[in-house]
Amino acid sequence: MNKIYVVGMGPGKKEFMTFEAENALNNSDVIIGYTVYLDLLKSSFPDKEYLSTPMRREEERCRMCFEEAMKGKQVSMVCSGDAGVYGMASLMYHIGKDYPQVELEIVPGVTAALSGAAVLGA
Repeated sequence: MNKIYVVGMGPGKKEFMTFEAENALNNSDVIIGYTVYLDLLKSSFPDKEYLSTPMRREEERCRMCFEEAMKGKQVSMVCSGDAGVYGMASLMYHIGKDYPQVELEIVPGVTAALSGAAVLGA
């Protein structure tokens, strides 16, 4: 079955990504997301194909994920923080109804709110 990982990247540094998020990205052929987030990943995952859309094109970005998965590629959709908290998980599930042959796996991330204490030195 074709698969898409919906990956929460955490608050913006690779060091704050979970082990599960890193594994999902390593297992993907294509990484799709907002341009700024992809720029944070390219040096750590240089052998991946990257596709992006500008801000406010979230639905188009989600459909792009499903279209790439339908081509037989393993896909990661990246978003900041946690994929389920103000992230892309709900929109991916909504659009996924049109692609029943594609499996979604949500990969949680550290929310910016939870990382705030670390930034402040707590």
